[in-house]
Amino acid sequence: MPYAIEVKAGLDYWLCVCGKSGTGLCNGSHKTTDKTPSKYTPTKDETVYVCGCTRTGNSPFCDGTHKTPK
Repeated sequence: MPYAIEVKAGLDYWLCVCGKSGTGLCNGSHKTTDKTPSKYTPTKDETVYVCGCTRTGNSPFCDGTHKTPK
């Protein structure tokens, strides 16, 4: 399931790519994995959808892959 995150233009966000944060924003949980968070600096205020299943082909953003069978 993706995480919806409201972001503001020009601010830096560290987005979770390991799927362990539970929010879509990095909280350091990746330290037990070989993954590193993704820095994202939006150019406009918007809602982004961060992948929570780690199966996306567009990391760290959700591409709907969670809807397909494994």
